[in-house]
Amino acid sequence: MLRSSFFAGAKTCMAGGLAAMGFLPFTVLSAPSALAAECPKPAITLESDAVVPVTKANFADAETQTALVKYVAKVAAETCSSGMGVIWNDGKTADPKDRTVIRINFDTLYSWLILDLSTPATFTLPETDGRYQSAMVLNGQGYVYVEKEPGNYTLTQDEVGSRIALVAFRTGVNIQDPDDVAQAQALQAKLSVKQAKTGEFVQPNQWNLEQMLALRAAYNQERNDKGVKSESLFGRPGEITPEQNNMGVAVGIGGLPKEGAVYLFYTPTSTDPQTLTLQDVPNGDNAFWSLTVYDKDGFPSGDNFNLNSAFAKANPDGDVVINLGGNSDQENYLEIYPGWNATLRIYNPKPAYFDGSWVRPELRLK
Repeated sequence: MLRSSFFAGAKTCMAGGLAAMGFLPFTVLSAPSALAAECPKPAITLESDAVVPVTKANFADAETQTALVKYVAKVAAETCSSGMGVIWNDGKTADPKDRTVIRINFDTLYSWLILDLSTPATFTLPETDGRYQSAMVLNGQGYVYVEKEPGNYTLTQDEVGSRIALVAFRTGVNIQDPDDVAQAQALQAKLSVKQAKTGEFVQPNQWNLEQMLALRAAYNQERNDKGVKSESLFGRPGEITPEQNNMGVAVGIGGLPKEGAVYLFYTPTSTDPQTLTLQDVPNGDNAFWSLTVYDKDGFPSGDNFNLNSAFAKANPDGDVVINLGGNSDQENYLEIYPGWNATLRIYNPKPAYFDGSWVRPELRLK
């Protein structure tokens, strides 16, 4: 289940050590310990210290709450706020050392917003001039939907299906082009939210994390064994079953539903050098594809773990040959190791993906 300047309406606390170095991009400075105390505490309330067993019936709740409470604390620290009802624009791609969410993408700049929908909230997606941007809404049970068009979107507890919701904004970027990064950050800065009362994150109890992680591993193994496609793992209640939602949360909480992205999973057993050749990938006209290598637990390792269509090197015929393993001097090189797996992301997929006219590429040993 998932980095720049603060959007209009976000509370920037200069006393907390967050300073804009120029307008865009900006650098977030670490808060001196004495001044950090002046920032509000994260608005997190734990109702009970009781540790509740995690079963299939509450697995999605446990995974989602465990992730969201970390994001509230992170947003609070980065914005010198309560962490609720304020957007944190992270001007960098995801930190590969972050272990909050497995199989996170490294292709977009994320902006994070956690809402207490005891009071309705309205967020705004700006005009993008063709750049990819989306808003994924995730409820307290891990169900998701996505908005992709500019406009105002009002969220209520009844509509979302839970008191707490997370909105993860993704903004497309070529991370290797500083000018493009600055343009993406400027678009992040136009995101906004309005809410009369920001509220708090109420966590009813603690969860048995050992049981949660065991179920996560079991669902990932089941998905691998059965070859379950991502299209059946992410969506609203009624669009997917609770068991499908459980598997989606286990594979990667906050994955986009099929209208936003599809995820092709590769789980090879060999660490011998191999290739993956991509041709005419059916991503949307304002979107892109990427391939990311993860370890057995769903986290990146090493330095060469992600390749994006924005900077991948194509052959004269337009094909992109990705070299997995072997000599690191190869074009489009990604590192592999025991337990490695990979995810091919196709954002805003075109009909060619769904009608079968585009055929999934497979790994080939060299």
